[in-house]
Parts: sequence; C-alpha cells; structure tokens
Amino acid sequence: MSQVSSVTELRQDVDELDGTIEAEWAVLQDLRSRHQHAQNSSKLAAAIKAKRTLLRDLISQSRQARHKLNLCVDPMARLPLELRSLIFLRVLPVEPVVTPKAPPMVLLNVCRLWRDIALATPKLWCDIEMALPLGSKYSKLCEVWLSRARSMPLSVGLHGSMILQQNVLDLLVQYRHQLEHLTLFLSCARDSPRPGTISFGLIEGSCLPSLKTLSVDSDSNDSVFFAPGEWLKLWRAAPNLSSLSIQNTFHGAGVEGEDDGPLPPIALPSLNELRLGNLKNDAFGIYWEDRGSSVVLKFLTLPALHNLSLSFLDISAEAFISFLARSSSPLRSLDFAIPRFGWPVSEALRLIPTLTDLRLSAYSAHPTNLWNYPDRFLSFLQVMNSNPDLLPNLQRLTLLTCIPITIDYQQLLRMLTMHSKRLQCFKLCVYDFHSRSIDASLPNEVRSALLQLASGGMKIHITIGSEYEIQL
Repeated sequence: MSQVSSVTELRQDVDELDGTIEAEWAVLQDLRSRHQHAQNSSKLAAAIKAKRTLLRDLISQSRQARHKLNLCVDPMARLPLELRSLIFLRVLPVEPVVTPKAPPMVLLNVCRLWRDIALATPKLWCDIEMALPLGSKYSKLCEVWLSRARSMPLSVGLHGSMILQQNVLDLLVQYRHQLEHLTLFLSCARDSPRPGTISFGLIEGSCLPSLKTLSVDSDSNDSVFFAPGEWLKLWRAAPNLSSLSIQNTFHGAGVEGEDDGPLPPIALPSLNELRLGNLKNDAFGIYWEDRGSSVVLKFLTLPALHNLSLSFLDISAEAFISFLARSSSPLRSLDFAIPRFGWPVSEALRLIPTLTDLRLSAYSAHPTNLWNYPDRFLSFLQVMNSNPDLLPNLQRLTLLTCIPITIDYQQLLRMLTMHSKRLQCFKLCVYDFHSRSIDASLPNEVRSALLQLASGGMKIHITIGSEYEIQL
C-alpha cells in the first residue's frame, strides 16, 4: 500500500470516528435530558453509563487514529528523538521569557507528539528570564518550567526591582545547586528601607557550587548601589565563579548596618574573566572616588585571571597596583580606560608581563567633558619607548579615543618600531562622536613609516573620524 493511500484511509477513519462521536454525544445529551424529568430513571441511568463508556472508547480510537495519521504526515515523527530535540532547541530565543505564547511553552500545544518531544528535552527548559516583580501565576509557571530541566545546569536572568519576593527567593534556593549562569539587570528599589541599595539576600546562608558566570547591570536611569559586604557574601557562596561582569552599579559607602571597618580581600581561584565599568560615569563626567564598579578590585584576589576589562577606573593608583601585585595573575588581555587623573603606567605594566592583548581608550561621550586626551596616551607611549623590555609578550595593541585629539605620531612610530619584532597587530581608532569637522589625513612621512612596518609583517589598521581609514 502506498503512503498516499494509507494517509487517505487514515483520514477517512478519523472522519468516520469523529462523525460517530458527534452522533453518540447527541444521543448522550438526549438521555441526560430525559433522565432529569423521568420518575423511574434506573434504565436511563444504565443507558447513560453505557453511552459514556462507548464514547470513551471512541475518543481513544480517534486519538490513536490521529496519532497514526500524524506519524504519516508529520516529518518530525519519522526522525530520531535526538534530531527532534535539536530542531526544537534551534527555535529557542536567546533569552526565553516565561509566557505561554513563546517557545518552548508554545510547543506543548501543537500536538501530543510535539508535547512529548518538548517534555523529553530537558535542555529546552534550562534557560529562563524572569521579569520582577513576579506574580503568583507566573511564579507557578517558573516553578514548572525549571522542574522540566530535571538535573541540567540552569541559566537564570532576573530583570527589574531587586526587592525579591519570597516565592522568587524560594525558587532560587531550591535550584541553587544547578544554577550555572546568573544575570541580574536591576532597577532601583525605590520602595526599599534603604533606597537604591541592593542586597544579595537570595544567597544568604546558601551555597552556589555550580555558579560559573555572574553578570550584574542596571537600568541607565537608575543608580543602583551595593555595599562591599554584599559582594563578599556572593563571592563566598560561589567559589567556582569563572566569569564576572559588573556594569553601571555603584558602591554605597556608609550604608546603614554595614561595618565601616576594612574588609579583607577574598580569593576566587577559578575566576579568569572580569569586566567592570560605569558607562554613566563616562557619559556624564561623573567622578565618585571609590564609588564605581572598579572598587571591587579592593576586595578581590584573582590568581587565575586571564581577561580584564575596566571601562572606568575610580580607585586610587595604589589600590590598583595592590590588586595586580596581590593577584599576580597570568593576565593575557587588558581592556583599560585611561583615568583622566593619570595612572601609574610603568608600575602597572611591569606587573603584567604575560599580557598579549592591550586595548587602551580615552574618551567621553559628553561634549562638555572632553578632557586632555593627548596626555593620557602620551604617558603610555613614553614609558614604552623608554623601556624596550616592557610587555615582552605583547602581540596586539589598540588605541581608542574620540575627537578632538592631536596624535604625537613621532612617539607612536618610535614605539611601534621599537616593539615591531613581537607586535603583530596595531589599531588606532579616533571616533567622531559629535560630528566635528577635522583634518583626518595622515602626514606623508607617517604613512611611509607605517607602510615600512607593514612590510615587515605588522598588521596596521587606522581609522580617523568617518572620512579616513587605512589598512596595511
């Protein structure tokens, strides 16, 4: 029998069964109506019972017939479970939001086969984004969602006010041993007894042994504050943390209930990636000493750190040097925004001889706070020119700033020439954030020197404004 004829027969079977079910259902409704008005209803009751049994059998036969029909017409039914699961995983959004109308929840309502596949694929339920505050309806949905992940590692995102309800806290504590990735995108807790101050109460007395990555950010319109003790609670609870990102949050010194005494640094032996930044500081020219995200460097020792990104350094030079010396980490990549009040170039670079990638930036997105940029890069170039053995493993260097700036090309060319044997790639990016008109051309002698360096094997990419770009 061909597949076409088989499908046709199965459809006929389904249609016949549906017609029979509809007719028998009408008979059952008539029997129920007569039963309500009959004085001696024992015979009608027996007939109703028999009709119900018949309907249950017919509905079961209809479901089986539909299942056979789906196996013939649905290509998913002919695939191994592993391939079905992979297809379902491809439809997931990057950040699955808890809603009945979005994947993977919507997959449950297509047919029984798709529901069985979805429930047999724990990876579909490993990622979840929760918008706070969380109502009771969605709290229950989140609980069911996470239970379907079984014992798989979990990735959880919390967005909104961090005055966490007890049901959210209970849910996180219940699955704390599976929690591998945690993202907190916060808004200011304005109705908190300590306005604007966030507490990591969710991990109070708990352990997060599987937590590997933590990302903390805040709404650009809010000022979210943490006390140092709160960070220490979290780090002690997550000893296996490997990646940490803290953006647009501030250190609330002198918060009521915090010990104002010095807090000893804590070691995170597995942390190899750290990103700290306060873009609001850069954009609006705010400078709060010991208030930005980089203040956490005072409380950390990171012996395994490979990648460090600091978009705004607001701690003292001594504190930064102390962190580098204390950690003595095999740092490979440094993305560093040069502070406007100077920085200890020579001392810092001597403490990171393993560095292979260096990206230095000096910019402000606010037109009224364009500080003295040349001095920031000039100190770095002078130190590199006077110390040929500095950064012996450096392979890639990027200098990023915004207009207006006067490049000291002599110092730059001298530095590139001195370190050309190990420097493989150099990028200079001068962005025009404010649509200013400038002369973006390179002097001929500078271009000739760069061509000579490129002929020796160095990759050079220079962008100045929107009008000039060369790649050698």
